[in-house]
Formats: sequence, structure tokens, C-alpha cells
Amino acid sequence: MKRYNEDFLDKIKGFNLQVLENSKYPIYALSKELKFIYFNPAWSHFAKDNQFEGRALKNLSLGSPYLKSIKGVWLKLFFQKNYKKVIRTGETWHHEYQCSSNEFYRFYHQTVYPLLDKSGVLIVNTEVFKLPMDQMNIKTFEVIIERYTQPNNRINQCSNCRHTQRADKPDLWDWVPNWVEKLPINSNLSICPTCEHLYKDS
Repeated sequence: MKRYNEDFLDKIKGFNLQVLENSKYPIYALSKELKFIYFNPAWSHFAKDNQFEGRALKNLSLGSPYLKSIKGVWLKLFFQKNYKKVIRTGETWHHEYQCSSNEFYRFYHQTVYPLLDKSGVLIVNTEVFKLPMDQMNIKTFEVIIERYTQPNNRINQCSNCRHTQRADKPDLWDWVPNWVEKLPINSNLSICPTCEHLYKDS
């Protein structure tokens, strides 16, 4: 898979391409229209680890819209606003987020750098820590359809921490590992109250 266009090299003056390429952390770049213009090798592994397969993985190609790779309207709007702000102002932006699997708790720090002449952004995702879920003292719940299916027949999961909202007790969000491994078809991604502070206006 082609990972960058030749004109990308002109946009990253001040950055060392070899350092980006050799990083074990996922790094990518977007044009001012927020379309992919670069992936480092680690990004492909990261995408596969986060359930991007088949058609979804094909969407992660040069020239494809970044926002199509983001699940959940809340996150789409959040990243669109902040990436555009970096392009407009030329100021680096930082964001912390969780990206856990059903087996591992993973916490990341994202740094977004402006590219030359407001041509886009370079995004570096650094893993802060990673621990097995069984060391996190998080109570695990089994899939019980009736417990989590909302009146609108949707199942709400937090885009950040991946907890699932109860239908009978909406203030409770449970860790349901089977639905972290594979989202139910009728899922709806939002942000739970615990994670809202990570997605406030910055």
C-alpha cells in the first residue's frame, strides 16, 4: 500500500521522515481538507488492531477522508474542529484518549502539528501506557441484550472508554468485553459522562 505522495515531503520541512517511519507509534498526516496524505508503517498495524478490516481498511488509503475512519458523530465533530483549528492558527494541539481492546487497557497522547503553509496536519499518537485488562480492576459484564437495548432499539457505547450504557439504569455504563471485540450491529457511539471532560471545547 502506498503510504505517501511526493508532495508530502515538501510539507514536512522540520520533521525527519526517517524518524516518523521508524516510530513504533501510529503517525499519519492529513491535507487541509482532512484527507490522508501519509501513514507510517505502525499506523497500519494500529488500524488492524482496532478492527479496521475489509472495506473499512480500504477506506484508510491515500486521499480518503479521515472522518470516515472515525466512529461516532461526537468524535467526528470534535476532531474536525480541532484539526481545522491547528491548520488555521498554526498552533500545535494536544489530546489524550483511551483506545482499549477487550484484552488491553491503552491510553494515548496525541500531538497534532501544523504542516507547512497551512497545508494540513501531522498527527503523532504516543502510547502512554498499556496494561492487561485483568490488572485494571474493571468489573466485567456479560452480553444481556435486554439490559442494554435502549427504547429506540439502539445500544449505546462510549467511543472513548468503550463502556456500554444500561437501558434500565442510564447512569451506569458497563464494561462488556464481547462488544468491545465486536460492536453489535445496532450500536450507537457517543461519549459517556465520565469521558466528557476529554472532549470539551479546547
